Amino acid sequence: MAPNHLPGLTIQEITVRAVDAPLDPPLRNSLNTIPRAPLVIAELRTREGVTGNAYVFPYTPAALGATAALVRNIGATLAGRPLAPATLWAELHNGFRILGTEGLVQIALSCLDMAMWDALARAAGVPLCRLLGAEPRPVPVYASLRGWGAAMLAEEAGQAVAGLGARAVKFKLGQARLEEDLDTVRAVRAAVGDQVEILVDYNQGLTRPEAERRGLALQARDVRWLEEPLPVDDDAGLAALRGALRLPVQGGENWWGPRGMARALAAGAVDLCMPDAMKIGGVTGWQQAAALAAAHRVPMSSHIFIEASVQLLPATPTAHLLEHLDVAGPLLRDPFVVTGGMAQVAGRPGLGLEWDAAALARWQADV
Repeated sequence: MAPNHLPGLTIQEITVRAVDAPLDPPLRNSLNTIPRAPLVIAELRTREGVTGNAYVFPYTPAALGATAALVRNIGATLAGRPLAPATLWAELHNGFRILGTEGLVQIALSCLDMAMWDALARAAGVPLCRLLGAEPRPVPVYASLRGWGAAMLAEEAGQAVAGLGARAVKFKLGQARLEEDLDTVRAVRAAVGDQVEILVDYNQGLTRPEAERRGLALQARDVRWLEEPLPVDDDAGLAALRGALRLPVQGGENWWGPRGMARALAAGAVDLCMPDAMKIGGVTGWQQAAALAAAHRVPMSSHIFIEASVQLLPATPTAHLLEHLDVAGPLLRDPFVVTGGMAQVAGRPGLGLEWDAAALARWQADV
């Protein structure tokens, strides 16, 4: 069915399940280790028999029950409503103005929005990117490494380049001494060679003086971006850092909604941006974010959520790179496809999510 001949659809119900699967290997950074992938999965059903699926990743099992409850409770208010994601996105965000639309509220709203868009694209019989007006196309990826420390990251980087054909690798820095960070960069460079770009991420862990000191040292070693060197809300500090460095400053995974992104871009806080589909507002929020990035001429990459990102980036005017960090893969029937460093859009309608029932049952969480 062509996108311009979509039937009218009415939401019947939204069911929610929580899973808590191990991350192998765990995600490590200077702040903590994330050993598990707690996911909340929403399935939307329409009266016409169309379904839509989405998931969100609240990072810690401690937030799993609260996130699932929010998705379930907010989803229940949508029963009987026409399936109109943009309309419902605006209504829901307006309805939560007093409580606020950051944190778990935004995560829940994004989950519901993505499930609605998935159902709409499935009803049209097309991949989501085509429903958004873009032709499916391969998207360049960078390998987002999970390890910590020079030896572990060098080994992982070599495997990622060989296995994915990745043309860029990203890893976490933030050792106690600058020289340790530089040792890590040298080790990864030796493992991947001169043709692979190196990207680094500090997870908001530096002070302003230390960010400038380390940024200057890293730009002399052909690092291609410096991600989240300062707290996400320090727009003035980030703008000043940009003025002191040639090394591009990357950020955006912790912007809450398009308004958070708009403030950061207006302040000149980043050279590059990478919104998170779960935090920016789902598909509808991503579309607004893409328009902001285009207006500011800022290259826009993705953060996690690889299945959604490969659909959204073709519809993003300043699309840059897809972060390859797979948290849901062990729960899906089919693996996410990367060939020669390029992510491929699945041929299935919607987001292309097809869950493995046995895996979901194995890692079911009682919340």
